[in-house]
Amino acid sequence: MIFSNYDGIKIASIAAAVPQTVIDVMSELDNPDPKYVKNFMKNTGIKEKRKCDFDQTAGDFSYSAAKRIMDAGYFSPDEIGVLINLTQTPDYRTPSTAMTLQKRLGLSMDCLVFDVNLGCSGFVYGVSLAASILNTSSAKKALVTVGDTLARGRRFMKKVMYSNTSLLFGDASAAILLEKSGNGGFSSALMSDGSRHKALSIPYGAWRHPEGPQSVPGDDIAVFNFTISEVPKLLEAYMEKTGTGINDYDDLVLHQANMMILKNVAKRIGMPMDKVPICLDRYGNTSGCSVPLAIVDKYGESAEDREVNLLTSSFGVGLSWGVVGFRINIKDVLPITIGKDTYEDGYSDDYDDDGNLKAPAEEA
Repeated sequence: MIFSNYDGIKIASIAAAVPQTVIDVMSELDNPDPKYVKNFMKNTGIKEKRKCDFDQTAGDFSYSAAKRIMDAGYFSPDEIGVLINLTQTPDYRTPSTAMTLQKRLGLSMDCLVFDVNLGCSGFVYGVSLAASILNTSSAKKALVTVGDTLARGRRFMKKVMYSNTSLLFGDASAAILLEKSGNGGFSSALMSDGSRHKALSIPYGAWRHPEGPQSVPGDDIAVFNFTISEVPKLLEAYMEKTGTGINDYDDLVLHQANMMILKNVAKRIGMPMDKVPICLDRYGNTSGCSVPLAIVDKYGESAEDREVNLLTSSFGVGLSWGVVGFRINIKDVLPITIGKDTYEDGYSDDYDDDGNLKAPAEEA
């Protein structure tokens, strides 16, 4: 594992944004196979999920979450020196979604701004990367946004192919503010294994395979075996390295993959399930956003002024996985936002009578 310690850096606030539309998994009983859907609900624990329309993107929900933190007074636009956006569903091929977020949030030019193509492990990788940059730069505050719209899918696909992940994903984004602090700090442990990249893959729609079905092929057995084997080992190695144990943490916040995985990981490290926050039953698997979303779901409505010590782990696409342990005051975890923001960029999705894409309108 790559272990890092970030002295004098703290996670100052967390927010999350979800779509308004709730999808009841029971409504899918007629498509494609009622027996499959019933087994899916039993094994995953997912009863509902959130899905956005085609007029919204992951960037919109990331903006809503980040703006929630900004509006709450945790930062002003000129204070952010680092903005990292982690997503598998970027708004554009180029530029990065982070660039449009910089514009929409009004951040200054004195800011490092970029995207990272990462899914389920996005939270632990994102905060670790942002903290590393803060530790070695003049920047005082960093903003990490992480989110995907895998439930929404892509517009204008010639073929939509059903896969074993079609019912799994929900749309959501989160924002995490990090800042330099006179005291405190946190640590992370990260690992990856590209030899198993096909276990979770979206191979079509980019440059190697531009045309193809819309799907998220996955090897359920390989992912399950990887998770219940590698994740507990890394959690235990992290606790040994930091001299901590299960009883030192208020919660074990895991990537909300499915209930079978959550129960197995918790059992293998001896964490009782009443200390494992669950939100996938109502939001689905929200990819890299799921750890901060689970934190917001549990603590966001509380005004309690109390610090909690959280042990978190994200894992999946890559394959990649990691652990971050940190303290945060409950009052700094903001309530869930229903994301209604959209970005009118001036580009057109309309075609003329000859089948040509209409010229973009001038941006307002």
